[in-house]
Amino acid sequence: MTSDAKDGAQRSAAFLRELHATSELAGLVRTDARTLERHSHDQSYHPHRAPCAVVRVECEAHVVALVKLAGKYRVPVVPFAAGSSLEGQTLALNPAAVVVDFSNMDRIVAVHSNDLDCVVEPGVGWGELRDYLKPTGLFFPPDPGAAACIGGMCGTNCSGTLAFKYGTMSANVLGLRAVLSDGTVIKTRNRTVKSSAGYDLTRLFVGSEGTLGLITQATLRLRRIPTHSNVIIAQFPTLASSANTVQQLVASGTPFMRLEIIDDVCIKAVNNEIEDPALKFAELTTVMAECAGISDSDVAEQIDAFKRACGPGAMNITFAKTERESDRLWSLRKRAFFMAPSLRRHESGKELVVIVTDVAVPISRLVDILVATKDLIAEANLVSPIVAHAGDGNFHCLIVVDKNDAEEFERAKHMRDAMARLALQMQGTCTGEHGVGIGKIHLLEEELGPETVNVMRKIKKALDPQNILNPGKIFASANDAKL
Repeated sequence: MTSDAKDGAQRSAAFLRELHATSELAGLVRTDARTLERHSHDQSYHPHRAPCAVVRVECEAHVVALVKLAGKYRVPVVPFAAGSSLEGQTLALNPAAVVVDFSNMDRIVAVHSNDLDCVVEPGVGWGELRDYLKPTGLFFPPDPGAAACIGGMCGTNCSGTLAFKYGTMSANVLGLRAVLSDGTVIKTRNRTVKSSAGYDLTRLFVGSEGTLGLITQATLRLRRIPTHSNVIIAQFPTLASSANTVQQLVASGTPFMRLEIIDDVCIKAVNNEIEDPALKFAELTTVMAECAGISDSDVAEQIDAFKRACGPGAMNITFAKTERESDRLWSLRKRAFFMAPSLRRHESGKELVVIVTDVAVPISRLVDILVATKDLIAEANLVSPIVAHAGDGNFHCLIVVDKNDAEEFERAKHMRDAMARLALQMQGTCTGEHGVGIGKIHLLEEELGPETVNVMRKIKKALDPQNILNPGKIFASANDAKL
């Protein structure tokens, strides 16, 4: 054992002893195998990485105590709540790291209905928040994966289907409380919708993936639930024709609430769980819009605009007449991830998983990137539905691979990188909403250049000089693997 390794092992052992003895964290520390395994993975394809311990914090004071102790021994601290990240953001890359589990910090602290905002802790699930707010007539727009919690949503600057109208997480977070690497607690802003007071630290922390500070509270911007809405779909013979329709709809300025594309492969996957042949959808690329407003006329105007843009080439134009029909149409989008593996259900002896990846481009390049990506999938001989938050130029590939086939896995990752580089050539981004994590570190520098990434490194070093906060995410540092 080298002297550095020996020193690291000694510090790790001393940290664990003091962690168990810390009165503020009594009863919160877990080191059993089941808990470590639960916190060793997220929903990404990256290998499992178990931490040395998990601390289930229940308040901000617990976070402060943990971070101060971790700083004393230079132990990495990895934030975790739902574990639903898609690029390895919650993985403990160092086996001596401690995971801070925020799932018990799940209080909705306050709802200020007249101000259209609320204050929540990071472990609050967005679905739980939606249900809690519904009786007030308010909602929080970002709508990522079903299990996502507010802390992780802030960390990755997530968005979802409603970003077309309401923007991403950064547009919907008014302020944060966060614990820095030395245990200092900061507030980034008050509850106003606008402020010109100093640096915009809220936007700095949103999207930082837990590398600058640990979020302990978020003030979120709320919106009124539209009183009238309807869902309409149209199907097209090609992906290009559907994307061209979306480009026209965006250019028209029609204020749709959602604007999505689901390709023919995805429709086939969703059909696999529909038993009644009469309820199956035609396996054609589909454009879906949610039309919403404060009156029936608002909705009717949007439906008319949708039909005009579709033109004579559209087929099977359908709109929901009831809430049940609306739910059925939205199932096309909501069931995509879960049903993707069914496309290869005839292949026995395979452990199928889904590699989810996303990019975004300026809306004028949507046709180009979707057509090119379809070709990349075919060239790589892969199975991958495409689903798109098309209104803002963001789309996902759901690449179905055999977990035990190393060669197929490499083909999938190569295709993912090729797709990202196509987006960069079109002045897009390698990730529209999943974040960089560990999966796209190499692409971040290609997108922004080394000078910009070095500015990020300097910010990281200024706020976290010991590099203990979620090290190895967004960009690699020389001492990421060391304890």
